[in-house]
Amino acid sequence: MNRALIYSSALCYGGSAIFAGFATSEFLHPVAGINPAWGLLTAAAFMAASGLVLQGFWRTQHEVLLERQSRIELLDAQLSQQANAVDSLADGLDIALFICDSKATILYANRPALQLFRFSDPVGRTLLAVTLSHELEQLVLEASQTQLIQHAELSFAYPADRVGLAKAWPHDRAKRVFLSVYDITDLRRLERVRRDFVSNVSHELRTPLTIIRSMSETILDDPGISAAKRGQYMEKIMSEVDRLALMANDLLVLTAAESQAVTKAPVDLAEVFRGVTDQLLPKAREKGVDLRYSGPFAMIVPAHAEQMRQVALNLIDNAINYTVQGRIIVALSQEGACFVASVNDSGLGIASDDLPRIFERFYRVDKGRSRGTGGTGLGLSIVKHIVEAHGGTVLVDSSLNVGTTFSIRLPMLEIAEGSASEES
Repeated sequence: MNRALIYSSALCYGGSAIFAGFATSEFLHPVAGINPAWGLLTAAAFMAASGLVLQGFWRTQHEVLLERQSRIELLDAQLSQQANAVDSLADGLDIALFICDSKATILYANRPALQLFRFSDPVGRTLLAVTLSHELEQLVLEASQTQLIQHAELSFAYPADRVGLAKAWPHDRAKRVFLSVYDITDLRRLERVRRDFVSNVSHELRTPLTIIRSMSETILDDPGISAAKRGQYMEKIMSEVDRLALMANDLLVLTAAESQAVTKAPVDLAEVFRGVTDQLLPKAREKGVDLRYSGPFAMIVPAHAEQMRQVALNLIDNAINYTVQGRIIVALSQEGACFVASVNDSGLGIASDDLPRIFERFYRVDKGRSRGTGGTGLGLSIVKHIVEAHGGTVLVDSSLNVGTTFSIRLPMLEIAEGSASEES
């Protein structure tokens, strides 16, 4: 466009200058006969006028072209902005989203999809290669072939055991298939916890209520019952009421640990764990279990005193319940800027299949033994929630028929000089 403007301007204005030069020459040196000076001057004016017209035309065309280019650039920017917005929207979803062709080759994957299957660059690869799921690939192929929406709940073994709701639907004109996978692993886990809750709590409620009712009916229906028998029945009724009260208390403690913010103050954890050990010592001796405490004179930690006492009580009492004979060592120590408390027993231990679930609410490794000791399946869950609410962690190391060690780690303030080992 610029070159055409230059060429046309040079031709018109150059021609006008040449004609004007000839006209001037004719005016200065007129020749007898017809004088062409005025004709040449007219031609020069015409060429100059043509140059102006052409210059205006090419400038107009140039402006139109610039405007079109500007519109194209604006449309490209808007298209890019919309594409980025769509990508951001897809990345912000809680659902893994794929776009595949009719052969289940991935054309697009959002960020949750990359995170769910831990694959950095899936575009151009087959769905099977990325997800290692034949069922998911088959779902996409069926949607493409039937042109119908396909639904399925699928289990994925890679990169970890997960459960997902998958939906595949075709796009008619582009011959593409959209695939969404919604991770419901936590939902299924919560359903399992709910089932455990119903099973455990219904049994825990039914058993003491049945005992209370039957013994109460015996007392009422038999006026001649001996005082000794009446007292025995009343003691059993009170014991079962205490069992129900314990369950209610555990539920309240767990609810508070989950929903209420922790109010911290300097607490001597050595005194807390030593006191709980002394409190449970008679129970341990009754079972023939050697319960010992080992730790410093004092260990100051920012914590909630009553909740820390609940943690110590649950861990040590749990160890006593699951140790038939042998020893239990309650130990406190400092590791860097952390307070560490461990409860090690030589009890029954925990099977490897049960370890991932022991901190779940109402889950119990040995249901028969837990019911015999009045357990609710809430103790370890209470420990976990309290410790994590304090910014700490809970770890467990166990071998079946060898023993178990529960350890908690909490950030601490200071440790008093000197240490002691107390064996009881």
